[in-house]
Amino acid sequence: MSDIYQGIILKVVPYKESDAIITLLTKNEGHISFKARGIFKINSKNASSLQLYTIGEYKLESKLDYSNKTLSSASTLFFPLYIYEDLKYSCIFNFIAELSYIYKDNYLEIYNILETMIKNLDKIDFLTAVLLVLKYVFKWNGVIFEVDSCVKCNKKQVDFFNYNEGGFLCNKCAKHIAHNISSLNYLKQIRIVMKANIENIFSYKIDEIIGYKIFIDLFKYLESNLGIYLKSKEMLLMCIKNTDSRLTE
Repeated sequence: MSDIYQGIILKVVPYKESDAIITLLTKNEGHISFKARGIFKINSKNASSLQLYTIGEYKLESKLDYSNKTLSSASTLFFPLYIYEDLKYSCIFNFIAELSYIYKDNYLEIYNILETMIKNLDKIDFLTAVLLVLKYVFKWNGVIFEVDSCVKCNKKQVDFFNYNEGGFLCNKCAKHIAHNISSLNYLKQIRIVMKANIENIFSYKIDEIIGYKIFIDLFKYLESNLGIYLKSKEMLLMCIKNTDSRLTE
C-alpha cells in the first residue's frame, strides 16, 4: 500500500550504511516514522527533500497493517534557507521539535507554529518567538495567566504581576502577597507575550532586557511549579544572550 504525506522533517537518524530513519511531523496524524533507503549516497534523488525542517511531500509504501513504512519518493515544498546562517534559527526549531514529542496531542498547533516560523524566519524576532512558544507550553499545561485585570477582584487598574497568583494584581490585592513584580515595562511586555499568537507574531518585538527576565521567570515556573525540564533551555539561553551584549554583563 502507498500513501502520500505532507509534513516537516524533524529527525534524520543514520541507519546501516546509507539509509536513515526519518521522523516526519504531519498536520493530520502527528509523528510518522519511515525508512529512507540510500539517502546518503551521492546520487540520491531524495536526499535534498529529507533535510532537517524541510516541508515536503512524501510517498510511503507500507504493509497492509501500515507498519514498516518505506520512502518511495519525495518532493520539497519549502526549505528554510536561513537555518544555516545563524545558530539561533536551528535552536528554535530544535526547541519546537522537542515540544512536539512531549505534547503529542497538540501536534496540529505545533505543526502550525513550526510551519509559520519556517516560512517566515527572516521576519520573526528570535526572543519574541521563543517567548511566544513558551506561552503555548503553559497553555498546553492548563496554565493561563490573567493579563487584562486583577486576577483576584477583576479591577482594571493593575500595578503588579505575580506568577504564583496567576497574573495581574491591583495594589489592594497585592498588599499581603510576596514576590510581586511591579515594573511597568515588565507588565506591558508580559501582557504582549500572553496575548500574542502565531498569526500576529510579526507585529511584536519584545524588549531584550525585559524579555530575558521573562524567559528566566517562565522557565523557573515550569521547573519549580510544573516539574517540566527542557533539554533545549540552555541552548536557547545562550542564543538569547548572544543577541544583546547587555545580557552577559
